[in-house]
Amino acid sequence: MCGRFYTDDDDTLYRQVLALLYQKNHDEAALLMRKTGEIFPTDNVPVLDADGPRMMEWGFTLYDGKSRVINARSETAANKNMFREPMRYGRCLIPATSYFEWGKEGSKKIKYQLRPDKEGMFYFAGLYRAEAGANVPLFVILTAPAAEGISFIHDRMPVILPNDASEAWLRDRNCAVSLLRNGYRDILYEPCSIAGQKCKEKDRNEQLKLW
Repeated sequence: MCGRFYTDDDDTLYRQVLALLYQKNHDEAALLMRKTGEIFPTDNVPVLDADGPRMMEWGFTLYDGKSRVINARSETAANKNMFREPMRYGRCLIPATSYFEWGKEGSKKIKYQLRPDKEGMFYFAGLYRAEAGANVPLFVILTAPAAEGISFIHDRMPVILPNDASEAWLRDRNCAVSLLRNGYRDILYEPCSIAGQKCKEKDRNEQLKLW
């Protein structure tokens, strides 16, 4: 799964995404709500679709109007009612510089910070859709079985697309499913206390459904 990720405004590539976003939408009210640093479900962040960056909110709303779905299984997304149309017409890329996952050591929970074995910004594969009453589109992050080296932390991980697959993911519906099978698998990890991140989990009122 992926329930937290991190964006770094000082990263060179991420600054380029922000520059394009502000150039296109300099007066958009959603920009005032842009979250930086550690990103939680329901936060507003820059996301790329086929037309470039735009603001989106993390999490599809369920029928009760309160619960959120923040992840979608890449193996079944094309066949699930909630994700079938976004897989065809709403594929997106979510920029990040790392993500977080919680593992267990006995009864103790340990927060890890993870990223590909290369520095800088990367992209999660995601899906988005418009919802009635929402000011911006809503997105979910696609997940896959965890790479062998990090499966002891959690049995799922976000799909991280190689840079050379980004354009095809956004524009070529015919190869979308196959691209999800080739996500980046060489992942580095470290306890977040070593990485300099706050390790205390922030309480949230939303009910989160992890699909």
